[in-house]
Amino acid sequence: MAREIEAICAAKLREIRRKRGLTLHGFEALSGGRVKAVVLGSYERGTRAVSLEKLELLAEIYEVPIQFFFGLAGEIQDVQKPGFVFDLRRIGKQTGLSSQLESVKRYISVIAKKRSDWNGEVISLRQIDGEILAMICDKSVEELTSVMRLNGFLFASGTSGQRSL
Repeated sequence: MAREIEAICAAKLREIRRKRGLTLHGFEALSGGRVKAVVLGSYERGTRAVSLEKLELLAEIYEVPIQFFFGLAGEIQDVQKPGFVFDLRRIGKQTGLSSQLESVKRYISVIAKKRSDWNGEVISLRQIDGEILAMICDKSVEELTSVMRLNGFLFASGTSGQRSL
């Protein structure tokens, strides 16, 4: 039974990372270095046991209930919709932005401050946050995504390099 649960957990870890379009190194950056690429790869292959504390952290980063990794939460509809992953370094250096992008920049900085991630390199926001940002900017989600890509706001992972809602 224990081996079966470990195998399910390892498969779910790999599945969700791939569905999010992340490489192992992309996930390491997304986690702010809290989970190293080599360690996540070991968890996914089942060659290293993952503690419940670390699994809880992974669930938090992926924004899924911890039960997902045991195959108990069923299919999570949202798993293929990661929302936005912002490149905080590039955003912080930008000046002379339009009022809409300044609003996005303020929104992101407030969330980063509340999460105590102000010193991180990337931050992810949920689908609903993207919808709120689009509403604030009086744009569709697709229009705002395009503008943010063009202005270097979005983090490019090692595989697809693009995020969309």
